[in-house]
Amino acid sequence: MKEFELYEPESIEEASRLLAKFGGRGRILAGGTDLLVELKRGQLNLAAVINLKKIKGLNKIRFTKKEGLRIGAMVTWTQLLESKPVSRHYPLLRKAAEKMGCMQIRNVGTLAGNLAHASPAANGPIPLLIYEATCVIQGPNGRRVIPVEKIFGGVQKNTLRRSEVLTEILVPLPLAGAQGTYYKFGLRRAMDLAVVGVGALVRTKNGTFDEVRIALGSVAPKPFRVKKAERLLKGKRIEDRLIRDAGETAAAESAPASARPSASAGAAQPGTAPRPRICFPAQRQPTGRARAA
Repeated sequence: MKEFELYEPESIEEASRLLAKFGGRGRILAGGTDLLVELKRGQLNLAAVINLKKIKGLNKIRFTKKEGLRIGAMVTWTQLLESKPVSRHYPLLRKAAEKMGCMQIRNVGTLAGNLAHASPAANGPIPLLIYEATCVIQGPNGRRVIPVEKIFGGVQKNTLRRSEVLTEILVPLPLAGAQGTYYKFGLRRAMDLAVVGVGALVRTKNGTFDEVRIALGSVAPKPFRVKKAERLLKGKRIEDRLIRDAGETAAAESAPASARPSASAGAAQPGTAPRPRICFPAQRQPTGRARAA
């Protein structure tokens, strides 16, 4: 591991100033599950690592029925699993947390770090895309809020400016009466990157798809909402044929071969990646059971 200086600022403003000072050779440390591995492998040449652990309030989860969920940048996956509001109102987010590596990773890894690392195979983005979350970003020019999809710039590239810090994730209340699910398909069950990640949230009305949200991960350079498949279903009667057509549409929008940096990192090869499965709450199934196409 190459030598670097470790800083522990006590405010976001101080962290932002340190990022500006060190330019591209400064990096934020939240949980460190990705950063520390890259440092140990000698993949990064950093002058400074800026640990956010001493900044008050970043490790908090807040929920109100008016605004929804506020997740600080230092909130761990274990905290999400133990949160009653997350379990009660955001089942897709809880499901993603359940599938996040081993207990040791869940205890230190953060949702914000999962977003900032911008891996196409990450667990966190899919439920956040489904719930239409936003990211709070703070830098020398003040605070800005962007849709979660705007934080992804490409494979392991985020859109944060050099001196900006992702401080909070805002998740509005989910659609009333909607049901959904999240699936992570990997080659092995334990601690594996997703070959395909898929989430769906559906609200039905009088036998039709009243509202549909679908998101995919690991099948393109960035996780994304499958808008064509959503439009195909919305307002239509619930039929198996239509669900199969939506699955075909989702598969056509994906690009598995470019989703990860290299084959050695687990990239899906042309013709080998499984097709996305689109899962919907079954008709007349109030318990939330799902069927897939």
